[in-house]
Amino acid sequence: MEREKTIFDFLGNVFCIYGITATILILIAFFFGETAKEISGIFRLGRQGIPLEVMAEFLLTSFLVTCMQYLFFSEKLFKRLSGTGRTVCMLLSILTITCMAIWGFGWFPVNMWEPWVCFIVCFAISVAVSIGVMRLKMKAEDRKLEEGLNRMKKKWEGK
Repeated sequence: MEREKTIFDFLGNVFCIYGITATILILIAFFFGETAKEISGIFRLGRQGIPLEVMAEFLLTSFLVTCMQYLFFSEKLFKRLSGTGRTVCMLLSILTITCMAIWGFGWFPVNMWEPWVCFIVCFAISVAVSIGVMRLKMKAEDRKLEEGLNRMKKKWEGK
């Protein structure tokens, strides 16, 4: 049985998402900031960095994304939904939250198709990487469980 999640687990997830997002934003600002500052409010400082209010907006978004993760993977609300169904619903809700943040915070012009294409590509890549990491994690955990089961079997057979 999995242990009960605490507020520290929740905050750890928020700051993990936020840290990864901040790192990506810093790299984009460093390499493309001067070009992007004409289009995006996120990069209006160019290579100088990311405005503080934008970082606060990304922190809020990270909080909301973590809420969606906990909501869709809690056993209390979505018992009957399969793991795949939960994942799809969670991803759709995260996509919705992010699109609302793009529009509400003016991260880039909503009437330009190019930034939307870049956003969708980045979102798809991040989803693919996340799925890949989760599969690797599950395989490692399954291997540890299998090894533990084999040790228990040998222990019981030896008696």
